[in-house]
Amino acid sequence: MLRAIGGTLRSVAGQIHSSRSALYRLASGKVLFPDTDAVLKLHRLAQRRTGVEVVPESDLRALLQRVLDEGEHAAAADNSIAEADRPALEEATGMGGGAQEGGTGAPAVAPVPPAEGDRRNERATGLQWPVDELVLHLDSGRYEHVVGMLDYAGDEAPALESAAAIQTCRSRGLAEVVDVLLRKVGGRPDRFVLDVVGHLMDAGGHADARELISRSAQAA
Repeated sequence: MLRAIGGTLRSVAGQIHSSRSALYRLASGKVLFPDTDAVLKLHRLAQRRTGVEVVPESDLRALLQRVLDEGEHAAAADNSIAEADRPALEEATGMGGGAQEGGTGAPAVAPVPPAEGDRRNERATGLQWPVDELVLHLDSGRYEHVVGMLDYAGDEAPALESAAAIQTCRSRGLAEVVDVLLRKVGGRPDRFVLDVVGHLMDAGGHADARELISRSAQAA
């Protein structure tokens, strides 16, 4: 659909009232839960540009629903934060408020090989965050792409993806990147922050979870 539309990601994003970073992450194929509204807007824009359906809308909707169903099922299977434990965690962190959409359950283990001294279990997880892509952009001086990835992970991604980004970058020793992500995530709504804290704690990232709580309190 993007090829049919043509132009830069920024120009396309403006036409569907999205952001370049969100469209970049969508186009990469690595978003856990694609934005259905954005995908359908892309479909309509591509159809107007070409005069034909690049992809049949019925097929596209069926695919989006399948991705959503599979993502929710996987997240529910890995969710080790019991609802009964949430009040105690909220009381300990001083957070509360309405539920934030996008909290999808904690990963069973870290998304990448854990740091030295980790004591998590060995169950496999399909969760990944493209840290190699980020490092490549950093090494190549493509800072616009770096900013786009961090903007998405910190400001727009679901809680599960934000936590994965923090954990993955921490495991690679990218302390400055982690600091940026913690600052961005810490400025989001309390319920979202609480979800990310839960994911980090379940994955063994207790220090980052505590720092995120501190950043959130400062932002408030």
